[in-house]
Amino acid sequence: MNPYQNFKERVRREVSIDSYINRFVPLRRAGRNLTGLCPFHNEKTPSFSVNPESGFYHCFGCKASGDIFRFVMDYQKVDFIKSLEILSEYSGIPLQERTKEDEEEDRKKEALFQISQRAKEYFQRNFQTQAGEQAYKYLLDRGLYEEDIKIFGIGFALPGFSNIIKDIFRNESEVKLGEALGLLKRQDKNKDPYDFFRNRVMFPVIDTKGRVVAFSGRILGASEEAKYINSPNSLIYDKSRIFYNINLAQDPIRKSREAVVVEGVFDAIGLFRKGIESVVAPLGTGFTEGHARILKNMADKVILMMDSDSAGAKGAFRAVNLLNKEGIEVKVASVPEGKDPFDYSVAHNKQEIRNVLETSRSASQFMISEILKGTDSASLPEAKQAGVKRLMEFVKSMEKETDKQVYLQEGAKQLGISFSAIFQDFRSVAEKSSTPPAVDNQKGSRSVVDAKKVTPVQICERKMIARLILNPEFFSFADEILQMEFQDDASAFLWDYIYTKFLQNETISPAEILSKEDIPQEYLGFVAEQFSQDENQNDRLFKELLWQHKVHSYDLAMSTITKKMGDSSLSLEEKRALLSELSFLKNEREKIWEYLRKLQPQEV
Repeated sequence: MNPYQNFKERVRREVSIDSYINRFVPLRRAGRNLTGLCPFHNEKTPSFSVNPESGFYHCFGCKASGDIFRFVMDYQKVDFIKSLEILSEYSGIPLQERTKEDEEEDRKKEALFQISQRAKEYFQRNFQTQAGEQAYKYLLDRGLYEEDIKIFGIGFALPGFSNIIKDIFRNESEVKLGEALGLLKRQDKNKDPYDFFRNRVMFPVIDTKGRVVAFSGRILGASEEAKYINSPNSLIYDKSRIFYNINLAQDPIRKSREAVVVEGVFDAIGLFRKGIESVVAPLGTGFTEGHARILKNMADKVILMMDSDSAGAKGAFRAVNLLNKEGIEVKVASVPEGKDPFDYSVAHNKQEIRNVLETSRSASQFMISEILKGTDSASLPEAKQAGVKRLMEFVKSMEKETDKQVYLQEGAKQLGISFSAIFQDFRSVAEKSSTPPAVDNQKGSRSVVDAKKVTPVQICERKMIARLILNPEFFSFADEILQMEFQDDASAFLWDYIYTKFLQNETISPAEILSKEDIPQEYLGFVAEQFSQDENQNDRLFKELLWQHKVHSYDLAMSTITKKMGDSSLSLEEKRALLSELSFLKNEREKIWEYLRKLQPQEV
């Protein structure tokens, strides 16, 4: 628990956010909220809204959001501790020192570590069962060696819903710890918990001190369930700040000052056993700012070796951005033959893998290639113009002028355009879109966020997250949400974040969530917009959102099938199969719409 949590909660109860902000920003009543000119960007029409009831603010122009603590930090340009001191002085509420709660937290952490270690040993013993023998054979067939299974502590979660609960948990207190770790789940508090990991090969996640903190489970065989599921965040596990294989890779990374980052557990195992020992993999959330900062403390150079598909390229693009901000040298290795790192490692030796790493592209070359999407000097003028536009949009977000010039120069080279011409155009565009020079000294430098097109599925998902934060009782729908495949990166991140808080029985409220520094501000802005929507909150409306999301999923699947049917190389039998699948999805979609129509309240 945050040592200042009690102080924060008391400030939120006793200090009115609108009265505090009104000292710096004149506010006027507008319905339930108060509005005024945003203190974080220049504007003539008020778009800054303060909600006294929920204790948060949000600007619809620059997307600034937060609670009273975030306002003090951003407006008065101080860190978190200083914001506490300012509010303590303002309110007369004394700062709380660390208490016995910290000792209790340490004891709970130790108990969680013990349960996790016990679970790892249990999963390993399961290889001795009949079902476990099939899982063991699966690993060998995939190309792992018996030694790999031992080194990485791989195990197996048995099929069924009540195996681990009866074998490793001794009392109700330990069952609660199992729920906090995500080993157990329950649909509601009145029902018995059940095994979360079922019929899966289990890869333990081990921290730098050799302690088991989480698990990643890979389903056996074909299934409608997700191929991989991971432990949620807990008191001992933060997936945005730990890598798979960091326990074995940390010393090689520090010694060589170089890290290799791959996408998944198999990739990390494959490269490590072939002698690339400085390899790690993020889990669950993909690569984050926390991961970048951890690597900065260990390495001077990072080589990204992602899958060859579009998802791999997208992940690499994000990782390059984050690593660049930390000042780390970044390169991107392309796996030959369109394989993923694990499959490539199975068929090649250490030197061949090392050759791939040593011939990796610079970060700028990779980023430019992704931005321009194959456009080059031989492309049509229209394609070049579109490429230049994407390049300028990307470069605008960079802080350093030297970085801007490097990327513009590399892009001009690939497009076969004069660098001086593209740089002149860029400066002209930048000057037109820049903030007017007359800025109030008290105002910050936050720029207005351009409105981007938001898709219906993104709106649907963001509404769900907002409803859950406003009404934690809607977590009764958690099982249905866990089956969803989020299309919106912000919603996927926030769901994982708040669900972890829910499992740990931590406070979930708009003010509490908007004050979190480990959530990207952009994501907070998205969900804060949904807080501001004046809608009734009830089970029926939340159910509608769940069914609407199912419709969006069907729409996406139908669109994919329609595109496939345009392939002239498909056989008649393949086209018939696609048509059959399309017809099925249309029928299911219509059933949902009929159900939604019935849910609508009838006029009297």
